[in-house]
Amino acid sequence: MHTWAPMEISREAVELIIAWEIAGGDYSAARSVYDRRYTHPHWPGNAASGLTIGVGYDLRHQTEHYERDWKSRLSAIQKPKDAYDRLRGYLGKSGTNAAVEKTSDIAIPWADALAVYRIDVLPRFITSTENTFPGVEGMHPHVRGALTSLVYNCGPGTKGDDKILKKQAFDAIRVAVADKNVRGVADGILAMKLYHEPNTRVREGLYRRREAEAALALQGEVR
Repeated sequence: MHTWAPMEISREAVELIIAWEIAGGDYSAARSVYDRRYTHPHWPGNAASGLTIGVGYDLRHQTEHYERDWKSRLSAIQKPKDAYDRLRGYLGKSGTNAAVEKTSDIAIPWADALAVYRIDVLPRFITSTENTFPGVEGMHPHVRGALTSLVYNCGPGTKGDDKILKKQAFDAIRVAVADKNVRGVADGILAMKLYHEPNTRVREGLYRRREAEAALALQGEVR
């Protein structure tokens, strides 16, 4: 019988999230890609996302946490000094190219982006994952981490007609977690491919991320 520390995720999972949020799955390139493409606020281009900063920090979906996560760090930026207040204006809103243009003078250093991710955001999503998939804390840290990546990327919510396929996948994962069935978890993650919109330019990346998460989960099979 294996026991794990309370809801830790593996280092590989921590790096997987960074890799996919920043560098298309290549963790070794994350810093250079961030400095080149994501230092300034950006928008992934899909209707579900808002203006995004740091390590995949979507301002549309972080209204409740923005002040605690970013006020001290953004207020310390010298140029522009109003970065925190200006970005606050995009909380809860869908992203646009105009928003990207209007905030292009705001630059967030990699160190700040990584600190907010590790210290503030990731622990919150680990807790959300634990609540979404009861019993996952009793599984291998790779499995926990794969599901944390899924929730980080797709959110925990399954209500609404537009989330029927997501609900089916999440329900299958819950059953697998209850049974401590690692392969069932991996299959549920892969089933999320059916949920992703077929005609978006980000679809291929989402498919590959689901495959990476499923592969990581399978590494958590205890033999």
